[in-house]
Amino acid sequence: MRVVVTQLAATAHLNLVVPIGWALKAAGHEVVIAAQPDIMPAVKQTGLLGVAVGDEARYAERLAELAPEETIYGSGYSITEIRPEVLTYEYVRDCLAAFASPLALEVNTDASVFDGLVSFCRSWRPDLVIWDSMTYTGPVAAAACGAAHARTTIGRDHLGRLRELFLRLRAERPDAAGEDPLRDWLTAKLEKYGCEYTDDLVLGQTTIDSLPSWLRVPTEYDYLPVRYVAYNGPGTIPDWLHTEPERPRVCVTLGNSYQEVWDGRAELGYPELFEAVADLDIEVVALLGPASVPDGVTVPGNVRIPGFVPLDPLLGSCSAIVHHAGTGSTLTALLNGVPQLIVPHALHDEDQVAAAIDAYGAGVHLPPERFSPSSLRTELQRILNDSAFAERARKAQEEMRATPTPHDLVKDLEELVIRHRKAIG
Repeated sequence: MRVVVTQLAATAHLNLVVPIGWALKAAGHEVVIAAQPDIMPAVKQTGLLGVAVGDEARYAERLAELAPEETIYGSGYSITEIRPEVLTYEYVRDCLAAFASPLALEVNTDASVFDGLVSFCRSWRPDLVIWDSMTYTGPVAAAACGAAHARTTIGRDHLGRLRELFLRLRAERPDAAGEDPLRDWLTAKLEKYGCEYTDDLVLGQTTIDSLPSWLRVPTEYDYLPVRYVAYNGPGTIPDWLHTEPERPRVCVTLGNSYQEVWDGRAELGYPELFEAVADLDIEVVALLGPASVPDGVTVPGNVRIPGFVPLDPLLGSCSAIVHHAGTGSTLTALLNGVPQLIVPHALHDEDQVAAAIDAYGAGVHLPPERFSPSSLRTELQRILNDSAFAERARKAQEEMRATPTPHDLVKDLEELVIRHRKAIG
């Protein structure tokens, strides 16, 4: 079968779907990754075919130009909201409306991307479209060409959670029976291509999810679980990783989106890191970019700043990781059984991810309001000295290894296509 994989034009999103593309390709299927032009260099490095659709994303540049009130972050609504007292019917309805608007989804992918992907899919005629939950070009293109489609989560599925809550709350409100902001938004997109709305376009005909069960948000949705396979882009293993470290090694990373989308904005920077670890008997590998070390700041002798190193092989030698709670960093750490010290970004639900890791016992949540060089040092020492963190991290690793692989997923996707073909005759 022919498969189109499409996602937000950010490396962190691309890396999550590449192993699925590899598995489909290895099973004999044709696979094309379709996304905006500025992610195509990274797509070429995956070994899979790519096709550029729409205009460039330019996320960091465009977000820097927008006032807070022009984005979802300044709207007063958050799709990650979990406080029961806030989640009234009106709030959930209006939050979904804000999400499906120029404040959020239309910042991710504009009309040019919809047009480009629909045009390509109508020409190439895929049997299956696999799409990123943060962009709706995929299901619209699938409807336009008659393909089956599967959604992939890029973290905890707050959209699925809020959609489920919205439908439940609406059922309790007879006066709200006709309201559905996601339906209305998608209907307008579909009409441009002569297609009709169906409910499965909101959350996919199935949803592929790579999170361990205990890290997901509570929903009644029946996910298609797949083992997370770490892909960090092409690279080589440096010589110093060939041997075991002489003292505990700690990785510090802020992930890809930190630079690509948010232009380096984060709580954790070099001065704070250096102050926290300078006299500890550990080796720190800081993947923060050598060029961003401030002028006049001295790098301690126990800190290595090597530039890009693939995270997966690096974590195999580490006793702990300090990071921001991005999906790739979090799951790669769990996959390697490495305890985590998380200083979360305040962008999506990073604080909730950090709290879940903390509650599970595989790491420590250090929120920004408690962050300082002193607290970073204290919590890092606690993780390194208390074996309970390593034991819980290994337990999480065992659960991930027991999850079906992308190879196993291929059969499920083939069956989805067969069911879809029968349904449409």
